[in-house]
Amino acid sequence: MILAPEKLTKTQKQATVKQLIMHSAPTWDFYLMLALSAATITFGLWENNTAVVIGGMLIAPMLYPIMSVSMGIVVGDNRLILRGLSVILKSVICVIALALGISLFFIDKTLNAEILSRTVPNISYFLIAILSGIAMAYALARPNLSDVLPGVAINVALVPPLAVTGITFSALQWPLVIKSLEMFFFNLIGIVFAALLVFAMMRFFETRQVIEQKLRAEEKIIEEEHKEKQLEDLKQIKKTVREATSLLKKVENGQSREPSAETRDKKK
Repeated sequence: MILAPEKLTKTQKQATVKQLIMHSAPTWDFYLMLALSAATITFGLWENNTAVVIGGMLIAPMLYPIMSVSMGIVVGDNRLILRGLSVILKSVICVIALALGISLFFIDKTLNAEILSRTVPNISYFLIAILSGIAMAYALARPNLSDVLPGVAINVALVPPLAVTGITFSALQWPLVIKSLEMFFFNLIGIVFAALLVFAMMRFFETRQVIEQKLRAEEKIIEEEHKEKQLEDLKQIKKTVREATSLLKKVENGQSREPSAETRDKKK
């Protein structure tokens, strides 16, 4: 008996796309969880503690923007691609900068095995990244599957090498900085390529219209929030001007009531 996968319905595909766009948005919560993850992983690496590193991986949210890039390529939506790449780039800078800042407080810059293991890019890590990308993309498309374990595998391949980049940068180990960045980018490419193939085979290009609608709605919300912030700033400026004007009038009235020096001399 041959077991064939159940075909995805249009509704399921649309639900997957909506979930992907929602969780890959560059929100305050996203970057807060990323910062907490990077800090935890950095301390775990310095302490040579694998359990702490894994704990930090569990809260790393880099999964969804990476998947959104693959989805954007499949559906041919440049906005989704650029949006995902922008979030990934900002995440890279955030993790490296935070790891660098934390590492500056460590006087002993001896690099342990946990750190050095993320500076040796090889084909095995690349294959793990590809398999993780396939597993994650498939789990995202299947509502009955949990995306936790594949997500952890992806973060294993991405967040720790970035933290190591910051750590080795603080130790001025330039060759290791380059090696850890190479490991990150090779794994990133493997994940994106693998997820791209899965989304294409599942015919997610049929959801392009839904993606465009969701992105337009998101842009509209951002625009409205921006206008609302501008109005609040304008109200604050007007309030400040009124307070300053009132203060100036009080000062002028006070000065006008005081007799001038010439008047005081005449009285004398």
